[in-house]
Amino acid sequence: MIHALKNLHRTCLTLCLLLGVLLVQSASTVAVAGPATGSDGDQDYWQALTHTHYIQEGSKGPIIYDFYDPNCPYCHEIYTWLQNPIHNKQIQVRFITVGFLTPSSAGKAAAILAAKDPLAALKLNENKFSTKDGPEGGIDPAPIAVQNKMSDVLNFNASLLVNKEAEVLGIPGASVPFLVYRQDGKIRYVPGLPNNKQWSEIIHAQ
Repeated sequence: MIHALKNLHRTCLTLCLLLGVLLVQSASTVAVAGPATGSDGDQDYWQALTHTHYIQEGSKGPIIYDFYDPNCPYCHEIYTWLQNPIHNKQIQVRFITVGFLTPSSAGKAAAILAAKDPLAALKLNENKFSTKDGPEGGIDPAPIAVQNKMSDVLNFNASLLVNKEAEVLGIPGASVPFLVYRQDGKIRYVPGLPNNKQWSEIIHAQ
């Protein structure tokens, strides 16, 4: 699975907010290390993340926020990497769902968020993730009525991703995955897949 994922072209979707509408545009993912900062603005951002409709896995250890799309192969790779430290009670992860990567992403995101047990729905999506005919999460998209019901939640989550990642990268747009954690009292950001140093920091976040 990992070998197949690494053979995929790294892609991301650019999200722009224009007149209140989210416009999606293809762009190449930029693998950069986000800044570490303790500014008031970043502390406020951390607090804003606590008010998202996140899905938590794990109950002990430092908190990691993970923006993901149900059809994102690199998000799936990170999800797989995170399972051992979660099960070993090293970290707790709060998954923040967005849905813009492919035409079925929003429907699958809505299905996960609207489920009676969102964590079980997330796990179903990841456990049945396939790259056979292109990267696809395993959950079925929600009906249009459910998608409409969850649209405000998804748009709010996307706005937090768009605004912060544009600030971190210095260009408008956003890509997934996007990780946020605290280290030495400062907020750190990782757009894309973490490198070895970042992965070590995530596992030992404070």
